[in-house]
Amino acid sequence: MSNYFPLKAVIVLSLLLAQLISCKKDEAHHDDVSDSIKPTVVISAPSNLQMYNNGDTVKIRGLASDASLHELMLKIVKDSDNSVLYSETINAHDLTTYALNLNWKSAVTDHTNASVIVVAEDHNSNVGSDTVKIHIMP
Repeated sequence: MSNYFPLKAVIVLSLLLAQLISCKKDEAHHDDVSDSIKPTVVISAPSNLQMYNNGDTVKIRGLASDASLHELMLKIVKDSDNSVLYSETINAHDLTTYALNLNWKSAVTDHTNASVIVVAEDHNSNVGSDTVKIHIMP
């Protein structure tokens, strides 16, 4: 059993080192540190003002692009009080495009107008977003 200890130690140290050098938003990932171009985000589904019944699956589809994406944030927010019905954070480290393919099963108790919001941030803290309005019936 003592023969396995050094191997375990090497694996643990390797994992710790990988975490230390992993993605940090403020690190320079590209030569152009003066990048001021915000990511492009397009929600292709649902369509604006699409109607759903309670329990329906809201399929969120779209595309985010940038020279170096960092993170995407998706929220479905109730318009009347800004409460969050659903949220998801996606690590898109150094990708130039990210295809959204998420599903949320609606759960409301009254007629609900909501906003589907997708925000993309790149490694230079530039932010782009898109929003679609939906209606969910109880």
